[in-house]
Amino acid sequence: MTPYIGITGFTTAAEVSEVVQSLPTTPDRLLMCGVLLSNALMSGSPSDAPGRCPPPDAITGIFSDDSRCLNLVHYRPRAGIDLVEALARATAIGGENCHGLQINATRGAAWPDPQALREYRDRCQPKRIVLQVGGEAMELAEGSPEEIARRCAAYEGIITDALIDASEGMGVPIDAARSAAYLSAVADAAPTLRLVVAGGLHAGNLASLLSPLLPRWSHVSIDAEGRLRDDQDNLSIPECKAYLAAALELLN
Repeated sequence: MTPYIGITGFTTAAEVSEVVQSLPTTPDRLLMCGVLLSNALMSGSPSDAPGRCPPPDAITGIFSDDSRCLNLVHYRPRAGIDLVEALARATAIGGENCHGLQINATRGAAWPDPQALREYRDRCQPKRIVLQVGGEAMELAEGSPEEIARRCAAYEGIITDALIDASEGMGVPIDAARSAAYLSAVADAAPTLRLVVAGGLHAGNLASLLSPLLPRWSHVSIDAEGRLRDDQDNLSIPECKAYLAAALELLN
């Protein structure tokens, strides 16, 4: 399964088009185009992150049919809901060019029911399911790489990727040593899972933050969100292009 360089927070097709122009014709990595699906907007309430979350009915028009793109809806399901139905609805909102979901950590349900994810996978047949292992998930595992790996192993054969992401879009830089310990433990416990790291990445710090993970983890996917925004919290296309260029140079 092809690794990716992720950019999360696209809100228009024009933004995607501009960034895709920076890709080589045949890149070694996909560009993961992440679009955030807001529960507030779905329920008719104002979004608490208007610069990052487009109206749900606009999402299908954002995703490109370019084969170099991996299009994922990033969705944080509410605790206590019918998870299968919620994930199926999120996938449908993504439209025909949506390749799957990133399931973001939910307060009170940071480790979702594996059986529900299996039912969703069997029902919707997404190409990619990325499960975010965020701050609360790490806390519930007491920060133990072995416990995080044990919990991730319960999803092997169900999800495709496990995302190590304590920042959760807030721009907090990754801890390379800690991330390496998590990656190593998950790789040992669930060898078929693809691995992703995120946390405060942008063009200016990519080499310094990721170099300690290389070359062993050069095959791991990456994602960025919080540090690719401007002062109004809108996606900065120049920052995205610079990050993409730096990532392609470093990881290839």
